[in-house]
Amino acid sequence: MSIFHGKQRDTKGVTLIGLLEQRAKEQPQKEALKFHSTSMTYEEVCGAVSRLARILQDAGVQKESLVGIYMDRSEKMIISLLAVIKAGGAYVPLDPAHPSERNKYIIEKSHIGTVLTEKKYEDAFALSAKMICVDSIWEEILHGENYVIENLLSGGHQLAYVIFTSGSTGKPKGVEVEHEGMVNYLLSVSDNLHLNGSERGLTVVTITFDISISEMFLPLINGGTLIVADNETAKDGALLTKLIADERIDLCGFTPSTAYMLLDAEIPDLDGMKMLIGGEPWSISLAQSLLDLGCEQLWNVYGPTETTIYSTMYRITKKDTYIPIGAPIDQTDIYVLDQNMKPVETGMEGDLYIGGIGVARGYFENKELTDERFIPDPVEPGRGRIYKTGDIVKCVNETDIVYVGRSDFQVKVHGYRIELGEIEAAISKHKDVAQAVVVVTGENAEAKIKAFIKTKSEERPAVSDLKAFVEELLPYYMIPNIFRFVDEYPMTANLKVDRKALMSMEDEGADNAHEYVAPRNEIEEMVADIWKGLLNLEQVSVCDDFLELGGHSLLANRLVKKMNNAFGTTIALVEIFSRPMTVEEMAKLVEENLLSGLSDEEIEALMNGED
Repeated sequence: MSIFHGKQRDTKGVTLIGLLEQRAKEQPQKEALKFHSTSMTYEEVCGAVSRLARILQDAGVQKESLVGIYMDRSEKMIISLLAVIKAGGAYVPLDPAHPSERNKYIIEKSHIGTVLTEKKYEDAFALSAKMICVDSIWEEILHGENYVIENLLSGGHQLAYVIFTSGSTGKPKGVEVEHEGMVNYLLSVSDNLHLNGSERGLTVVTITFDISISEMFLPLINGGTLIVADNETAKDGALLTKLIADERIDLCGFTPSTAYMLLDAEIPDLDGMKMLIGGEPWSISLAQSLLDLGCEQLWNVYGPTETTIYSTMYRITKKDTYIPIGAPIDQTDIYVLDQNMKPVETGMEGDLYIGGIGVARGYFENKELTDERFIPDPVEPGRGRIYKTGDIVKCVNETDIVYVGRSDFQVKVHGYRIELGEIEAAISKHKDVAQAVVVVTGENAEAKIKAFIKTKSEERPAVSDLKAFVEELLPYYMIPNIFRFVDEYPMTANLKVDRKALMSMEDEGADNAHEYVAPRNEIEEMVADIWKGLLNLEQVSVCDDFLELGGHSLLANRLVKKMNNAFGTTIALVEIFSRPMTVEEMAKLVEENLLSGLSDEEIEALMNGED
């Protein structure tokens, strides 16, 4: 059997804001939202949301108006998201960490008329969009007069948000998601996890990633408390582990890569934790490690942005030997079909299609692609549209489906959905590049993006210049770890680039490395040895850069831990990314850190060679 239907649920007239305001009526003084030392009750949250919603309506926001959110992670960001929805608009998330050209493209493409931002970002874009600095009017939002605002929020098929995902044509594409699908997801997961309002949830993911909706709103609609991690903590395993312990977090959703980051940071226990893991395939060994730490509920969740966050769930126990993608959530249809659009037999592989209430409206102003990927239900005509995921799955038995792979060039790296074509298009814009082919090797925390480049002439650009060029066009999670120049690409029998052959090429000889300079002192030698072990390299030059050799934020967490253990230092993750990090620079960082803990007399004695 390869057709699965979720149970029905009545979501007519139910809205996210309505659920939140019901909780505020029941428990107005309960802590709803916390960021650092700032705490807000449900009554305060709903009051702030209403006041900002009124400001938005006064600024011209109408039903389904698109409003940009360009802010750092904080309680103000959460209030802003909710206020856009309350005002009747749909939010478009923008990340200040992403290249300005990408954010500018999204604003222009979606014809955004209003952007909620902060004073420091007020001049980030030279656009006609109205920039409202939330921090400048924060006192008014918190303590201003209470107004009755016009009710432009009806829920149902009204647009809730537009999230831009990686696009194979070289430009991101906007997925239009409606309220009913979002509410259905939140209520379905709440039931499956048996949430009761005692939970303390954590949000760490950028709002440009739809997992954030699950993180942010699950605690709030159930009467729990939402803790917002700042930008630095969200990327630092040690800081994140401390925040989980200090705030007694017991509800969270992570990518597998973030889960590995917590294990690397030696999180002591996960007693009572309810955890959703999704965004990319992961292993049963990771699941068992989390369960061994006391995780009370561990769920594998699966689904593309086009079908609203996650569409299936599976609760993992210690008895499991593999990880299925799970059963459909409420009002969701799962089909595994062959090339003739017929259901496959048990034990067979097929293409995965998803139908039901979570299917998005389509791609923003892209009818051709919408019609290609969102098609009428061929199995049960009349049920509506289904979405072609591009994922290949296998029906293991009557109930379990497992992920096999992709039918195209879309990949998941550290939980982020990436079209390799977008990276290739960005690299190919460089004046010296004739062609670029990008592949991904490894999984989860070990995943690397590798770019193989043909130039227009024998003269090749410096990798550092090429990398800097691409960083102006793509978000950090799409920047290749390895750049390698080739004279010709390996080809398959039908004269297509042999991507499997490229994936099997060793990193040695990659063009990221500088001319070899041997370590010149004991600290540089120890740093180089640590790098070689982490990056699986035979040789590391003093002048080599950690990121250019294939390092990334997850490996950087491991690097910080190993460095601090080896030298007795207290280096923070943020210091690794605050300047170009070569072996030489890291050795200097170690020395600075060691000296910072000494008195002036101890430093002078050390400089004089005294014990």
